[in-house]
Amino acid sequence: MKVLGIIGEYNPFHNGHIYHINKSKEITKSEYTILIMSGNFTQNGNISILNKFERSKIAINHGIDLVIELPTIFASSSAKYFASSAISLLNKLKIVDYLCFGSEEHDINKLKYISKFILNNNDKIYEYIKSNNSNLSFAKSREIAIKKLLEKEVTNKVEIKNYIDIISKPNNILGIEYIQALLRLNSNIEPFSIYRDNTHNNICDNNSCSNITSATAIRNMLKTGELNKISSYVPKDCYKLLTSSKLCNNEELFKIIKYKISIMSTKNLSEIFEVTEGLENKILSSSIISKSYDELVKNIKSKRYTETKIKRILLNILLDITKEDFNISYNGLNYAHVLAIGNNGHKLLSEISKNSDVNLLCSINDTVIQNLDEINRNNILLDIKASNIHSIIANSCQNSDYTNKL
Repeated sequence: MKVLGIIGEYNPFHNGHIYHINKSKEITKSEYTILIMSGNFTQNGNISILNKFERSKIAINHGIDLVIELPTIFASSSAKYFASSAISLLNKLKIVDYLCFGSEEHDINKLKYISKFILNNNDKIYEYIKSNNSNLSFAKSREIAIKKLLEKEVTNKVEIKNYIDIISKPNNILGIEYIQALLRLNSNIEPFSIYRDNTHNNICDNNSCSNITSATAIRNMLKTGELNKISSYVPKDCYKLLTSSKLCNNEELFKIIKYKISIMSTKNLSEIFEVTEGLENKILSSSIISKSYDELVKNIKSKRYTETKIKRILLNILLDITKEDFNISYNGLNYAHVLAIGNNGHKLLSEISKNSDVNLLCSINDTVIQNLDEINRNNILLDIKASNIHSIIANSCQNSDYTNKL
């Protein structure tokens, strides 16, 4: 029994995802596929345009056997925590053999080398960033630090440039975080990389890029009303939902977030996860003068704090995720909330039950929640809160986590 693990957001699901699923199965020769999927908020700080149950069912229709939710507290965090928590969950299932992800660098050995190099030099990298306090973002500061350290170990300047190019690309960064997480856990899961073509900003090879574009591009088409274009980039079931559902977007969160900020003190804001170095003051002042979500993000943004990081912080404010909440939750994840099951999913659930001690949650009710320990109870309650906020924005029924039928 060979089991493939995939980590994704599917916001929305498109032809590139179909290619990725099929190619991953082909190169790993896997019989079963488990997807760890973000819930109603994503790693880039966005609300998902469709809810997690709708996206899960589409994934099942196109080759996934079992969909498990990545808890909200990690799904909307930085690449490091997003990757490490998703890998931790896959590893705890104790039945996954392979991980397949898309990246701009198709050579897995280069990604493995960089992952080990960063892991072995992690203290030196952070020491460099701390001692060279600048207005650069963390990602850029880390890139400079890695380059300095590589220059001491690698003599070939062309090779150094190649490595720096690799760590500057977003999907490579996430792939490197996946591999580092596997190394830290001493996991037996074997990673594979599928080439992601920057021209199309999606997963494909030279012969398979027709009718593929990125989820970002599709969301932009939806925003501008270009529905005819979208039909060629997504499968029919997804297109039907995209054109018949109330789609969610960040702008609709603005009034709720602005209200949350208005009732918080600077001390309350300073306790929110990822708020550092007095950013709470800028958040508060920017909220007063901003008239839209995009304006609020731009007013808070700086060289040091990217738009993506600001959007994640705004989600943390919306969901009341504090530094203490995150630190407590980070090492305590021990539940797997099942969002959807395909034809082979029950076989996977049986194997997980036999091999793993993770709490499998196939249905949610008050008794199930109360039987969890405090950390996991708080995390699942946060997932439910996120679902209810999404339901309010989508004008749909609340408490979908309780009513979802597998």
